Amino acid sequence: MLSFYPGPSKVHQEALGYIQEAFEQGIVSINHRSKRFEKLLEATFEVLHQKWNIPSNYTIYFVSSATEAWEIVIRSLVREKSTHVYNGAFGKKWAHYAASTAESIEFSLDQSLAEIGLQLGPIKGDTLCLVQSETSNGTGQQIRRADFQLTEDALIAVDATSSMGGIELPWDEADVWLASVQKCIGIPAGMGLLICSPKALARAKELNRSTHYNDVLFLEENRKMFQTQMTPNVLSIYLVYRLTQQLPSLSEVHLATLAKMKLWTDFWDNQPDFSYLIENPALRLPTVLALTGEPGKIKQLHQLCLKKGIELGKGYGAWKETSFRIANFPSHTFEDIETLIQTIQYEL
Repeated sequence: MLSFYPGPSKVHQEALGYIQEAFEQGIVSINHRSKRFEKLLEATFEVLHQKWNIPSNYTIYFVSSATEAWEIVIRSLVREKSTHVYNGAFGKKWAHYAASTAESIEFSLDQSLAEIGLQLGPIKGDTLCLVQSETSNGTGQQIRRADFQLTEDALIAVDATSSMGGIELPWDEADVWLASVQKCIGIPAGMGLLICSPKALARAKELNRSTHYNDVLFLEENRKMFQTQMTPNVLSIYLVYRLTQQLPSLSEVHLATLAKMKLWTDFWDNQPDFSYLIENPALRLPTVLALTGEPGKIKQLHQLCLKKGIELGKGYGAWKETSFRIANFPSHTFEDIETLIQTIQYEL
């Protein structure tokens, strides 16, 4: 099955070899307090900083998922109130989990965060929570601190679940970045990344809420020793390490992502039965394309693709019945895209 589902999605083809390698070398059985694991974690941090151009003073943590990372931000970093600005289902869920201390601001699909920032005026919360890649509807936003009126010590936390590892991100424009591995990172589900600035760590130390297992302070205490606070998904860490080693720099991956998306748009521009859910090209996420059409036509398309061993993403949330989504992750090759395009051209 060739999966274009927007997560979990197609795994990098090299991952199978690295899984076998991890088994043969005993990686899957190593103790997470051992020197061997410490060396693996240190090497993984180094290659991510290098290949993804993450600032050297930003710290990387492995957690169970992006959803857990939402809660870590809420528990460890929100002083009194978080402000959640969103236009889709996942941003709304993040706000829901922080309901008792959150202000929720929903905006439309045709608006940018820059436009919203102008409308909002001064942000009341001490932590601004944004979604750079809204998987439910395929919107992609530019993250710029200057777009919002924030106090000097306010934090910005960004969900980049469907873009981290697939496009370049402006790390310095936010204090926390989070994602899961089953999308652009291209390995099986079961792990998340949390990336923090020095400012975020300072907030965690100020609040000193070491009352739950995955508090940022515990994460950092163990990271300094190249360990984790819990028994981690060692196999996933190894896969991230080996794949990041093997793949080009994120700047090169970014260019390939845009080139592949152009293949998609050149095709869908000429399909009368379907249109873009996000009309403004500047607001479309390069890694998840969302299209809309009549429910019957969408069902017919799904059935056709499944017969050919291809899985597309279904609609989500408010757009469940009237849209479908196509992942454009680094694991998807130009040949994969041509396979789907030809299937639709000659069979639909």
